[in-house]
Amino acid sequence: MRAGKLLAGLLIGAAVGVQIGILVAPEKGKDTRKKLTKKGEDLYEDLNSTVDKYLKNINSKIENLNKEVDNIAQKSKSKANQLTDEAKEIINRKS
Repeated sequence: MRAGKLLAGLLIGAAVGVQIGILVAPEKGKDTRKKLTKKGEDLYEDLNSTVDKYLKNINSKIENLNKEVDNIAQKSKSKANQLTDEAKEIINRKS
């Protein structure tokens, strides 16, 4: 979570810095608006890319965890069946 907060802080700081730099530059308003729009689109794409990367990483970890849980469940089921069979054998011997 700390990395996410750091990344968000860096992106926000960069966006604010770029906007201030553009606003104080001696250019026409139309040119300034175009630059702000372009920078905003670039930041939006970067943010989407970063979020996609994190989501893919999280999804991959969830898939691995699900596989591990399934594996443990199968082993547990197998062991339970084995113990049930052993218990039935013991009961049959005593009968």
